[in-house]
Amino acid sequence: MRVNCSPFILVFLFFSIAINAQTVFQGTGPSGGGFGDVKIGGKAGLHVATWMGEDVSGVSQRLGFYAGGIAEIPMFMDDLYLQPELLISLVGADIGPSNVNLTYLTLPLMGKFHIIEEVAVEFGPQIGFLLTDNWEEDLQGQDTKKMDVGLNFGGGYRMNDNIYFQMRFGFGLGKVLDITKVRNGVFSLGGSYFF
Repeated sequence: MRVNCSPFILVFLFFSIAINAQTVFQGTGPSGGGFGDVKIGGKAGLHVATWMGEDVSGVSQRLGFYAGGIAEIPMFMDDLYLQPELLISLVGADIGPSNVNLTYLTLPLMGKFHIIEEVAVEFGPQIGFLLTDNWEEDLQGQDTKKMDVGLNFGGGYRMNDNIYFQMRFGFGLGKVLDITKVRNGVFSLGGSYFF
């Protein structure tokens, strides 16, 4: 049995960032440069997911969800943040008689810039590792890919120091299936709570 260690490495890296961020936030880490305001939180929301690409036919959207952790790290200039996230995401597509359910461990690494104090724009890459699916390889003649790389863009609204709402569109750069050229497309709407 072969175990893919990549998702576990990502989890380790995310929690390393979180531990270092808490150290900085509590004042025992480096000071200056605006790096004392690192925040850690949780986020959750809904996906409207589908498949896109040249081989798409008879495919429509389906509802999914995401949940996980988020960090907000101030960068070298005012209003610019690095926002790593670690999420469990349920995506897929409706292909007629049934839904295709794909569950990924995803790590978006977003750059966030606040246009004004309340409103921000976001852009960044994402890597996802397939945890489970309901795709029947024997019946379909091809298997799902175990890794998905994509790009995200969107924005958010900061209600206060703790609550941040986000809207985002993400699209896969690689194929979902071994043979067919379909890619994930996901519209997300949700919120974050910073501790």
